[in-house]
Amino acid sequence: MKRAMSLPKNGQERHWLMACLGVCAILVGSAGVSRIWAQNTQVVDGIAAIVNDDIITITEVREAMGPETEHLSQQYNGLALEQQVKASYKRTLNGLVDAQLQLTRARHLNLRVSEEDVNQQIETLKKQNQLADEQFLQLLKTRGLTLETYKKQVYEGLLVTKVVNAEVRSRLTVLDTELQEAYRAKQQQYQVAGGQTVSHILFLFPPYSTEQDEQRLRAKAEAVLQQLRNGPGFEEAAATLKPGEISDVVRTRIGLHIIRLEARQAAGMRPFEEVQEEIKSDILRDKTERKYQEWLESLRQQAYIKILYEG
Repeated sequence: MKRAMSLPKNGQERHWLMACLGVCAILVGSAGVSRIWAQNTQVVDGIAAIVNDDIITITEVREAMGPETEHLSQQYNGLALEQQVKASYKRTLNGLVDAQLQLTRARHLNLRVSEEDVNQQIETLKKQNQLADEQFLQLLKTRGLTLETYKKQVYEGLLVTKVVNAEVRSRLTVLDTELQEAYRAKQQQYQVAGGQTVSHILFLFPPYSTEQDEQRLRAKAEAVLQQLRNGPGFEEAAATLKPGEISDVVRTRIGLHIIRLEARQAAGMRPFEEVQEEIKSDILRDKTERKYQEWLESLRQQAYIKILYEG
């Protein structure tokens, strides 16, 4: 993203999650996006949005959505692909607008990220992805990035994290009454459900799955289910699932499952002292997401935002 007036020498600056995408997108996906844009556009580049004194270019949006666009090109074609890419463009642009708002706020608070922090983050990413220095540089090259450009992306991602910590996370607390209430709720839930150990086969829905995708997966799941039920140890049928038995195909929002109950335990709950830190983390995570969205909306309300190109 560029300043409409002038770009500071030290490089400033997704949405908290968009920043992570900027840091990690290079390490996943492939580059061949240009053919998708070539179908669509006479616009080579221009301003996609103005955010206060900063601008976001069309090229920046397309680069940020590159891995997702490549994935979409493997799932769709024709008009369906155009529609999916356009929706992806809008999501990405909105994320970049949110990122710019947060970076502007970080500048206002005089927050800083050191070069040492940036280098340490890059080293961590290389270790996590088992990349030697030469492999890492080659990967940057295939994505059309220089090391300095990537360092700027890392810098911006860390800066967004820092401003969210300062403005959202650091202001949250968990009261003892909240911990006790959450613990009682878990007790009631556990007493209803009881404890159980299961194994399952998951047939994961693809992104933007269609009805045809689900029908295809269900046929596959049903075939596997029949094989399992015909195998040794799975012959007996029962009205309710017992240890060792297999369920029918179960649909959730992420895919289709075949579940085998391994064991069932009597209902029980660990003592409060053993689980209070876990409960506290859950409460803080929920609070952080809610407060983050409220804080982000307040940044939007106070900003000048003009969308000039919606894809």
